[in-house]
Amino acid sequence: MLILDFDGVIADAFTECAVVTYYADHDPATVAGKPIAELAAAMPTSFVERFRLVRTYARLLDDFMVARENAAESIRTLEDYEVLRDLIPAKKLAGLVRGATAVRASLREQQREEWLGMHTLYPGIADLLRRHRGRGTSIVTAKDEPSVWDILAHHQLESTITQVIGECSDKRTAVQLLAETDGLPAEAVTFIDDHITNALAVRDTGATSLWAWWGYHTPDHIERAINRKQRRIYLPELARLAA
Repeated sequence: MLILDFDGVIADAFTECAVVTYYADHDPATVAGKPIAELAAAMPTSFVERFRLVRTYARLLDDFMVARENAAESIRTLEDYEVLRDLIPAKKLAGLVRGATAVRASLREQQREEWLGMHTLYPGIADLLRRHRGRGTSIVTAKDEPSVWDILAHHQLESTITQVIGECSDKRTAVQLLAETDGLPAEAVTFIDDHITNALAVRDTGATSLWAWWGYHTPDHIERAINRKQRRIYLPELARLAA
């Protein structure tokens, strides 16, 4: 069984994620009433650079919101990032996440083609999914499920996926449940994620867990991966990956 993360493994959506984060405190209908290209161009360079830095640490939509803090430009380590993230009041963070989700939904509905075009597949991914069609391939992701299905359909890949578990913060449990539902032991699962925390958590179940080198990571992640002897996977390896 093959189980994949979405953002950073199947598709790159850096600008889309930055847009929904920046406009998380705006009225969704008003935001979606403007061309996506205009929305993207209007984001301050300082915010985009902060988001570029934060994106390497983030696992969830909640984590993206750290980029809205001016202090994020000073992040140099995982500890810096976590301290700043924990300083954001829970109520404020929850409101921003709801807002970002609503902005994403409005853009997806009102500017469908433009929004879909912001999601670029990584080389080799489409072939990997087509080659594993019919083998129970699933996606476990922090992104919402409707968005994932829409993007897959846009790339004519929806038939390659059996199930999408969206808005997932506990990938270890999700992978275990998928395997159990199919009557498989964890050892029969191959899991790919670009965030080292997820890769290590799933590896501890007994699954073959591969850290996607083409995704987003930091020097702290690399050091952690080396210390834990976490296996990496590189894009060229997808051509011969079987699960």
